Amino acid sequence: MNYKKYVFVLALNLLMTSLWAQDMNYAQKLIKELSSDDYYGRGYINNGDSIAAVYLSSEMKKLKLSGFESNFYQPYTTDINTFPQDPILKLGDKQLESAQDFIVYPNSPSCKGTFEVLWLNTEILTKSTVRKVFLKKDLSQTFLAIDSAGLNNKELYSFALDLVEANIFGAKGILLAKEKLKFSAKTYLNTFPTLMVKSSKLDTTVHQITVDIKNRFIEDYKTQNLLGYIQGESDTCIVFCAHYDHLGMMGSKMYPGANDNASGVAMVLDLAKHYKKAKKKPYYTQVFLLFSGEEAGLLGSKYYTENPIFPLEKTRMVMNFDMVGTGSKGVFILNGKEVPQELSLYEKINKNQAYVTNMKATPAVPSSDHASFYKKDVKAVFIYTHDDNSNYHETTDTFNSLKMTQYEGVFKLIRDFSNQLK
Repeated sequence: MNYKKYVFVLALNLLMTSLWAQDMNYAQKLIKELSSDDYYGRGYINNGDSIAAVYLSSEMKKLKLSGFESNFYQPYTTDINTFPQDPILKLGDKQLESAQDFIVYPNSPSCKGTFEVLWLNTEILTKSTVRKVFLKKDLSQTFLAIDSAGLNNKELYSFALDLVEANIFGAKGILLAKEKLKFSAKTYLNTFPTLMVKSSKLDTTVHQITVDIKNRFIEDYKTQNLLGYIQGESDTCIVFCAHYDHLGMMGSKMYPGANDNASGVAMVLDLAKHYKKAKKKPYYTQVFLLFSGEEAGLLGSKYYTENPIFPLEKTRMVMNFDMVGTGSKGVFILNGKEVPQELSLYEKINKNQAYVTNMKATPAVPSSDHASFYKKDVKAVFIYTHDDNSNYHETTDTFNSLKMTQYEGVFKLIRDFSNQLK
C-alpha cells in the first residue's frame, strides 16, 4: 500500500474510533448522571422521576429534536405507594438491615408493634388434627411464615406459599424467605404488610418480631413521558424507546437503576444524537420515547398507546431498550420470533458484521414497555443484554457496576437495522 494512503487510512480509522469513543462518553455521562444521588432513584420519593424528566428534556433540547411540546412532555397521573422512612424489623432481639437483610413488599400498608410469628409447617399441612387446631387460631395479631423443613414436595410447598402470600388466614402480616431481595413499585395498597427476608436471616426458632413500617400512598401522582422526533420523508415512524423511571427509595436506601434503565435511556438518546448529525433525511420519521412508570406496571407505555402522539397504525417498528449496560452472556431480542421478517434482518446484519455475541430471539414476553405496543398489534421488540443479573432491582445497580460489554455492538446493530428497514 502507498505510504501516504496508509497514513490517511490509519488516521481515518483513528478518527472514527475517536468519534465512537465520544458516543460512549456521552452514554456513560448519561448513565452516571441519572443513577446519581441527585435523582433519588428516579422514583416517587422527592419527585425523583420528575427531576430526571427535567434533565432529559434539557438533553432533548440540546440534541435539537423536534417536539410537540416545548418540554417534550406527555403528562399523566397515577396512584403510587411509597416508604419515605426506613422500615424497622427485629427478629427476636436481632435488628435487620433494610434493603440488605429485608425489604418491604411495595403494596404494604403501615404497621407498628411487636407480634407473634407462627410457622406454617408440614404437620399443619399434612395432619388433620394439627390443621384443625391451626384453623381455629386468631391470627389477627400474628405474622405468618413458612417453615420449609420437610417440605420437599414442590407442589406442597407451592400450595403453602400460595396460601401464605394470599393471607387467606387473616394474619396481621406475612414473612417470606427470599434468596434475593428484589424491590419493585405498586399502584395499590394491600390490607396487610409483607416482609421479604433473606433466607439466611430468617430463623424458625424466632417466634416474635418487632416491625415499624410507615407508608405514604399518593393518589394522582403527576408524572410524564417524554417524546422527541426527527421528521423523515415518510409519516410512518419507527420508535426507539426506554423507560427512565426506577424504584426510587425505601426510606434512606436508594435504588440507582444504572442498568435498569439508565442504560436504555442512554441508548435512545445516543441514537438520537447519531441520527440528528446525519446529513441525509431518514426515510422513516424517527421517534425517541422515554417512559415513566414502567416499574409500577408499564404505566407510561400503556398511557402512550392509549393516547398515541404518532398514530399506531403508522408505527412501522418499536425497539425498546431495557438493561443494555452488560452482556457477558449474550443479547436477547425478546418478542423477536413474533416479527420473523424483521428478525431475519437483525440476524443477517449480525451474521455479516458480528456486532454482538450469542444473540437469541424469543417468543412474546410481556416484561417491558414493548408489550404495550405488541398488545395493540404494533410490531415491537425488546433488546436486552444478558449477564448474571445479580444487581437487578437492588441497591447495587450502580454506574460502577456496569461493564457495557455489548453496548457498542447493540448500537451498531440497531443503527444498521434502522437504515436498512423497508
